[in-house]
Amino acid sequence: MKASIILILLLMMGGSWAAVADTQIMMPRAYLPVVQSASICPTTSNRSYASLFVTQFDKDNPVRPAVNHADKNLGLRGYIANTNPGLIKDLVDYGVNDPTAPPQLATLFSPNRVPPISGLLRIHEWQWAPSPNPGQRGGPIVTPVVSAISFDLPAGIPLRAPASGYDIGGGMEVVIMYADEDTVALHYTREDSAARGYTVHVDGICTDPNLISLYNSLDRPDGPRYNYPSPGYALPALPAGQPFGVTSGKAVVVATADGGAFQDPRSCNDWWQIRPGYGGGCTSP
Repeated sequence: MKASIILILLLMMGGSWAAVADTQIMMPRAYLPVVQSASICPTTSNRSYASLFVTQFDKDNPVRPAVNHADKNLGLRGYIANTNPGLIKDLVDYGVNDPTAPPQLATLFSPNRVPPISGLLRIHEWQWAPSPNPGQRGGPIVTPVVSAISFDLPAGIPLRAPASGYDIGGGMEVVIMYADEDTVALHYTREDSAARGYTVHVDGICTDPNLISLYNSLDRPDGPRYNYPSPGYALPALPAGQPFGVTSGKAVVVATADGGAFQDPRSCNDWWQIRPGYGGGCTSP
């Protein structure tokens, strides 16, 4: 019963306004438990990671922080769905541009496979500004028509450094140019720059806590990575097949770049030369 109705009834029964004012009207209350959302990502890890000496390549002075570098941190650019109904959620044939195998995306997953593509995405262009200003997001990339793809996978599946035909020394395949709790940028040369060689961005994941810890220790604002010019410095490095995190239960987004230019990650003769169990056909895009 509402409080206003109770007041009227008390007055009709001869009560005074003063008496009514002194009356404690108890209204029904619902006491609900406090619900705290638990993180779906592991907070501890038993994995260990190594580092590798890399060289400074970009000429930004002062050095642009990796977190504000749109070729290292995919989260700055962001992406949107490409809803063109004529596009194919499958591998497509652009021919072969590199006789040495680029990063093979089937080896990102354990076991190696071609998961069904759930989404076709367009990464945003970037309007650069003088360092250390990060610049700003532009419109979606027009060419290629698909610049990232997504996979709907259950939580907890290991994600591994994709194998390639390249060797950056020390038994390592990639260096980690950027890492945070849900994204990594894996780079296939020892230059700390997307402008040289291949980069694979993986977003929407649970990055291994120990990898994040190592990356943060080597990415300190007062560290050698942010001196210019610098003779070089260490970044985390992984051999092919080493896990760098697990799926989060959200869509895993994968983007590929060559020399800083985003490519169509559906290209079967580039990123999917290894495609065990794949029953589809590489069709014209």
